Amino acid sequence: MSSEPTVRDGVLTPSLLVKLLVAGVLSFGVVTLLPHTVSGGGAVPPIRMLFETAVIVSVICAAALFWGIRSDLGLPAKVAVYAVLFNTLVIVVKLTLGPHGFYEVNQIQNLESGFEIDDGLAAVSAAAAIFVLYAGVYVVLYKFFRSRIEHLAAEDPIPRIPGGRGLVIGIVVLVLLGVGSGGAILILLLPLFGGLDYLDFVFSSGVSLLVALSLAGATALAALAFDASSRRAHALGDATMYMSFFWVGLYFLALYHVLWVVYVLVLTSIWPLKVVTPK
Repeated sequence: MSSEPTVRDGVLTPSLLVKLLVAGVLSFGVVTLLPHTVSGGGAVPPIRMLFETAVIVSVICAAALFWGIRSDLGLPAKVAVYAVLFNTLVIVVKLTLGPHGFYEVNQIQNLESGFEIDDGLAAVSAAAAIFVLYAGVYVVLYKFFRSRIEHLAAEDPIPRIPGGRGLVIGIVVLVLLGVGSGGAILILLLPLFGGLDYLDFVFSSGVSLLVALSLAGATALAALAFDASSRRAHALGDATMYMSFFWVGLYFLALYHVLWVVYVLVLTSIWPLKVVTPK
């Protein structure tokens, strides 16, 4: 068996964890500081600054991702390339296309929910809700390609995705809780409206098609990465490298949503949103 992979028992090695941590810290510095390097004049963030932010964060994360996948996970170069490309597309959507489309629509349509993403709680809630969508697609891909190494792996650490029946039961329970509490429980969900506003504005903007194509491309590339990594794990008889690849990818998806929260709070502090406060 090849001695290339350095993951043991599905645990990420210290050297890989250091790479992930450094990428996160450097990216955090970029999204925090770069918007302050341009003039705050104008109603919207300059598209050039949004693009430069995405490029710099992409370079940082791509370097850590490629290096980690090759040197720490021992996966083929094509897996690392696929992973870098799909992560780059996600970064461009999160840090360039999404904010640009949101501000574009906000120039002609005021926000009225009262829970806009310029508020910390609303931004975190919005990011959490959107992350669930990203992670859901990611887990579906993971589950699909994991079948190739099912005989090599121990019990799957990722819970089984609920079927239609479980989803229906969950919805019924939420409805009953809402009715039983006189609607009070819905107050806890109000911050999520910031996320709904954000998605609505982005997919109503002039860059909506680019966002859709970028996400479709990212999904296709992620599928190719999972396919290639599962084939490698199957060939070597080592399921841990596939599992470790999954955790590394999930880390970066979570990181991008944390960065998005910081980024939109910085952007909206410099370029305020157009808001109508509900009476």
